[in-house]
Amino acid sequence: MNTGEHLYDVLRRIRPVHELSARAVSAALAGTDISMPMRAVLERLYDVGPQTVPAIARWLWVTRQGVQSLVDEAKRLGYAESRPNPEHRRSHLIVLTERGRTAYEQLHADELSTLERIAADLDQEDVRACVRVLDHLVRRLGETVQNPPQEGQA
Repeated sequence: MNTGEHLYDVLRRIRPVHELSARAVSAALAGTDISMPMRAVLERLYDVGPQTVPAIARWLWVTRQGVQSLVDEAKRLGYAESRPNPEHRRSHLIVLTERGRTAYEQLHADELSTLERIAADLDQEDVRACVRVLDHLVRRLGETVQNPPQEGQA
């Protein structure tokens, strides 16, 4: 089996990992007013700090309109707020409020606790290698989507 075929095996396993992790996150969010997509926005704001809606959308590989509606809901619930953007008058910066920061930290701590149990029988270097491969896939697939090969090119 060549490397491309091995990489295809990795991609084949991503869907069940995605589906199962989405179910686990959704179950953890049950009883809260945070949806799984909103959780992704809160995570981005927590990890990087103030961001514009288009910047969040680019990072999550989703539409700006979809992120805007999530941000509007997060603002309505008190998890985020808009601030002026010194770089761009019309594209405000979205910032976590203290309530948003606290909510995300609690959710994330619970997730890490679950993941620690799951990771108990894994080798840390294997996990680091997996992260490197997935980072490479995201980067290169992103390049492919942004610059698809022209007809006749492979």
